[in-house]
Amino acid sequence: MIRYIDEQGMISPTVRKLGVDTAVTTFSEQMFEAMRIKYGAKKVFDINGCVTTPVYEIEVGGKRIFIYRSYVGAPAAVGDAEEVLGAGVKNLIAFGICGALVDLPITTVIVPDRAYRDEGTSYHYAPASEYVELKNANRVAEHLKSCGIHTVSGGTWTTDGFYRETRTRLAEMQDAGCVAVDMECSALQTLCDFRKKNFYTFFISADSLAGEEWEPNYIRGTMATDIRDLSVDAAIKLAVSL
Repeated sequence: MIRYIDEQGMISPTVRKLGVDTAVTTFSEQMFEAMRIKYGAKKVFDINGCVTTPVYEIEVGGKRIFIYRSYVGAPAAVGDAEEVLGAGVKNLIAFGICGALVDLPITTVIVPDRAYRDEGTSYHYAPASEYVELKNANRVAEHLKSCGIHTVSGGTWTTDGFYRETRTRLAEMQDAGCVAVDMECSALQTLCDFRKKNFYTFFISADSLAGEEWEPNYIRGTMATDIRDLSVDAAIKLAVSL
């Protein structure tokens, strides 16, 4: 286990003072493109690592907001988020699809209230613990309700091992009250805690591990759904309200 040390890293994110305090990211290419096109986004800078992540700006209700598409997995998502926070962002909103661990209809909107730390990145940002609290879960749930979106709350299991979601570990996470499985949530929350930023997140259920066999549903396709479009708009409205 990584021993957490509260000191400055030897490498620091790029500092850009661009006057934008809120960013919205999604892990879905389809939802990102819908957001980029609908809100007339303009590219403002690139995050340059092993791959390039373009960061765009939109203006809604007189407020400037950054949007970008995160790569899947805690290390990549946190690396990009570090650079976005380094640009002066105080509020990070992340949304995307997840796996269901309980019997839920496809495209149920889930607001996690805690994330179980079964990934490695978060241990560089916070001492070891079983899970991390999602501090703004109630705010997110109330906002989505005001947008006419019904939500389910519970824990999420954040794992690095997409292909190592075993039946035994699944049962442990179900017993702990997890309703979803994702790959970034606990790491993004610990990052924001460490950097003293605000993190807001919600998921849309896609594949399911609730039954005897894995049900991929639409996770391997590009199907657009009404709830996805509604979720894009809800994420932007949340950004405007912060």
